[in-house]
Amino acid sequence: MCHGCFHGHVERLLLPLSSALFSDSPHYSIIITHGVSMKKLFYSSLILGLMLTVQFAFAQERVVSGKVTNSKGAPLPGATVLVKGTTSGAFAKSDGKYKVTVPANGKVLVFKMVGMKTKEVTLGNSDNVDISLQDDATRSEDVVVTAIGIEQQKRSLTYATQEVKGSALSQSKEANIVGGLAGKIAGVQVTNSTGAAGGSSYIRIRGASSITGDNQPLFVIDGIPIDNSQLNTEDGLAGVAYSNRAVDINPDDIESVNVLKGAAATSLYGIRAASGAIIITTKKGLSSSNVGRMSATFSTSLGIDQVNKLPELQTKFSQGRDGQIGSPVAAATQRPRSWGAALDTLRWVADPTWIWDKNGRIVGKSDPAAANGKQVTPYDNLGDFFRTGYTTTNSFSLSGGNTSSNFFLSLSNMSQSGVTPKNTFERTSLRLSGDHAFSNELKVSGSVNYTKSGGTRIQQGSNISGVMLGLLRTPITFDNANGVDGAENSEAYQFADGKQRTYRGFAGFDNPYWVVNNTPFTDDVNRIVAYAQADYTPADWISVMYRVGQDFYSDRRKQIYAVNSNSYVAGRIIEDQYFNSDITSDLIVTMRKEFDQDLKGSLILGQNMYSKSLENLYATGDDLVIPGFYNMSNASTLNPGQSLTQKRTSALYADGRLEYKNYLYLNATLRNEWSTTLPEGNNSFMFGSGSLGLVLSELMGPSEEINFLKLRASYALVGKDAPIYATQTLFTKAGVADGWTNGITFPFNGSAGFQMSGTLGAADLKPEMKSEVEIGLEGRLFNNTVTFDVNYYDNTSTDQIFAVPTAASSGYTSKLMNAGSIKNSGIEIQLGARLFDMDGFTADLNVNWAKNTSEVVSLAEGVENIYINGFTGAQIRAVAGKPYGTIFGGKWARDSVSGKRIIGANGYPVVSSEEGELGNINPDWIAGSRLTLGYNGLTVSALLDIKSGGVMWNGTRGALVNYGMAKETENRGTLQVFDGVRQVNGTWVTNDTAVALSQAWYLGNGGGFGAQAEDFVEDAGYIRLRELTVAYDLPSTMLEGSMLSRIGLSFTARNLWLSTNYKGIDPETSLIGNGNGQGMDYFQFPNTKSYVFSVSLGF
Repeated sequence: MCHGCFHGHVERLLLPLSSALFSDSPHYSIIITHGVSMKKLFYSSLILGLMLTVQFAFAQERVVSGKVTNSKGAPLPGATVLVKGTTSGAFAKSDGKYKVTVPANGKVLVFKMVGMKTKEVTLGNSDNVDISLQDDATRSEDVVVTAIGIEQQKRSLTYATQEVKGSALSQSKEANIVGGLAGKIAGVQVTNSTGAAGGSSYIRIRGASSITGDNQPLFVIDGIPIDNSQLNTEDGLAGVAYSNRAVDINPDDIESVNVLKGAAATSLYGIRAASGAIIITTKKGLSSSNVGRMSATFSTSLGIDQVNKLPELQTKFSQGRDGQIGSPVAAATQRPRSWGAALDTLRWVADPTWIWDKNGRIVGKSDPAAANGKQVTPYDNLGDFFRTGYTTTNSFSLSGGNTSSNFFLSLSNMSQSGVTPKNTFERTSLRLSGDHAFSNELKVSGSVNYTKSGGTRIQQGSNISGVMLGLLRTPITFDNANGVDGAENSEAYQFADGKQRTYRGFAGFDNPYWVVNNTPFTDDVNRIVAYAQADYTPADWISVMYRVGQDFYSDRRKQIYAVNSNSYVAGRIIEDQYFNSDITSDLIVTMRKEFDQDLKGSLILGQNMYSKSLENLYATGDDLVIPGFYNMSNASTLNPGQSLTQKRTSALYADGRLEYKNYLYLNATLRNEWSTTLPEGNNSFMFGSGSLGLVLSELMGPSEEINFLKLRASYALVGKDAPIYATQTLFTKAGVADGWTNGITFPFNGSAGFQMSGTLGAADLKPEMKSEVEIGLEGRLFNNTVTFDVNYYDNTSTDQIFAVPTAASSGYTSKLMNAGSIKNSGIEIQLGARLFDMDGFTADLNVNWAKNTSEVVSLAEGVENIYINGFTGAQIRAVAGKPYGTIFGGKWARDSVSGKRIIGANGYPVVSSEEGELGNINPDWIAGSRLTLGYNGLTVSALLDIKSGGVMWNGTRGALVNYGMAKETENRGTLQVFDGVRQVNGTWVTNDTAVALSQAWYLGNGGGFGAQAEDFVEDAGYIRLRELTVAYDLPSTMLEGSMLSRIGLSFTARNLWLSTNYKGIDPETSLIGNGNGQGMDYFQFPNTKSYVFSVSLGF
């Protein structure tokens, strides 16, 4: 109802009554005179007072309107207009105009906008108030979200952070947001472990801070920590390319990502963020330019994916051994490898009885049957196997709001078909968020995000059923596809009797097409991340916030091995289910105080509760009775398992800040943590930080060259608790195996069996502690056209918890102990520059560079190294005095003086009797450089990603050399003089003995299954064009009068160009996904390059 209408209704109701009560009528005068009813007199007076009050109030209420602009006269849509001391307010619309109702007690209007100086205007007689807001140099910087959801102006930060806008992540078109961060942040190393659809990405900030624990940062969405683990069903060195759970996050829902790098930045998060934190802020419903109306967006994209790099294979020699022709039915020694005859000496001859190849049987050209034969040419099994993959993404969002409420609703679907046949991944997400201000004092907000993800994954790695292992070892004289489309036609991989068709007969490694059709792994994840929050501000100086959230998901998996699979000939089914729940709550009280004009302060007091529960239900069914019926009831032998891990922590924390004259910022934090994973006597531990920021430019005075300059320094101590159940010695299901058979696992023959774990629990564990010193300098120069941020850090993690080997006589293989320390130090540099800005043309350059030095300072007494991951030939280890992630394995013997290889009397290099260091996986430095060009809605952006140094064990190449399939083995039979020294009459001389690069050499120490791994540890550095994007927004004038507010077109290419000396697949790879044991390449899937076309619409 309008105010004027309400005013009229009141007059019509009250005026007749007042006239009757207060008229000159003798009748009413007599009543009053005789005092017949004082009660009536009271009510009549009350009614009159109410009428006059209402009339007066509406007479004082007014509507004020006007326009909000900047100093150049441009409108400021979204500017807030508040009536000081009241709940009335409004927002400026797209043209800067506003209209606000001012109650009777309203005297002053307050105009606010981020990046502009707040302005107060005392109202006069005019109902039109136009206002111009000035830029605020201290507030024009971005507001960034830091620990526990605290919003801060970047100017006041006393530690290193770096923000990536959600648009940059969306623009990268990566399915996994972790991959979208690659090359964009100084000091952050990202590894996209595979090109398989749904594969994982690994992220590490400032090196590894834990020897065997998780070295990845904590992920936080809108203040709620979430799970980013990778859960394996089978051995991490085999199995499939699993997902890390950050893959469930829809990049199109992200407003910004802020990376908290050091201990001072993450200390309020406590033990879960000891390795850094990724703070994700999602999009909210109220867009400043869309107040009072609904807005919607729709985007669709099509990505085309192709393999970007594959190992080079030889194309000259057949299956066989000792130069003799091999075949699937040849003698056992002639089948596995490709040391056979030269292809130019071979012929295909027609043979109706030969079932292994439609081209016929292979014979030598001297064979009489070869007279009518045709020349044998190599099959390209590798090139024929991989396909063009496609990724389609469709996203829709709807948002709206007013001055007190807003909402955001989004629905997105991404569907991938990988470059490997039958490999798929799909993610559908639905998100609803909103908030409502009941008053200036009370506001509530919340969000619910549901994600359904999963697909079909394919076996890889050290695995008889691994696709790449069988594919790359297949001789060039055997066609895996058998002349048909192997992904769709069973003639490629299976005979009519159900037996498998492989290059080694019916056995050996599975045919890759058999694997993709008969050995699928499927997963189905249902996930909900939700939170509710209430903010209460009873006074300007104090506010109270309570937030509770949960991250819950179920992950149901099924792995099938069909009957006649060479891994499990009788068939196998695996049912694997995970149920994960993380619940977090925070109660935070914030107090603010202005001591005087120069000194301001704030104090945050908080309490945190966290609980985690992970349940796993696992069952294996072997020996399938009916082939093709993949149900547990069809298995002759069942082997079930169940586990439940639970953990709770509680914490009290405080954060105090002081700001002096807008140039000195002091910050101190303190947190006390309690954890159920530590023994009672040590489960309470305290840590904290102290930091300062000094704005030097304020002390230096005005300068045309230096617009802003700030020095930062901090010291922090962060604790980390023990692994779950580390204080206890657990029982495990009993079993025995000999390495050749499936063995026996209890329950067996109706009897249960359990055995003590080989790892002895420790009742005296204490928390790990990480201390860090950080110094930084940031600034803006030359009218803010040049920016820089330089950081130096030095951190040491002590009391590392890991399993230390013990004497076998103790009955245990190891015991958990606080027994080591690890150190990281480094430099991070960020540079930005506006290179050009004239006549609508702009050019911006942003560069980041980082170098981290890692060292395992100490391990337990008597322990020389700790195994992290790897194989017999080469292992990733933590070794005292060496960088974390050092590769150890067999190496060549070397002369102690010259360092050259020792050559034996036979002319071949000699292997050392002791294994040694072969390099470390950590890069010497990493860098990213983005150049962005713009002109009238057209943007062209290119991101270079550089990794210098760091090695990788190329076990794939080593195996291919042994099998005679590597390109380098085409030199077989040639003579070579190995570089090195040999001993002649007790004197070391340069080797000059020529020897043959023979089959025996490659099957021995010259190949990957010999006693040395040194030759197969390679430089894994690279330079790549990580992203190339061309985007164009149609001019808004073209859309006038239509329902569309925006049309955007874009093209993005990922991994378009790669330069590397690495001889395998793309060196940005990891066999184990996102675990600590990076730096291993052993028959995992290759990475991809992609071309993505997108259309975005705004309504």
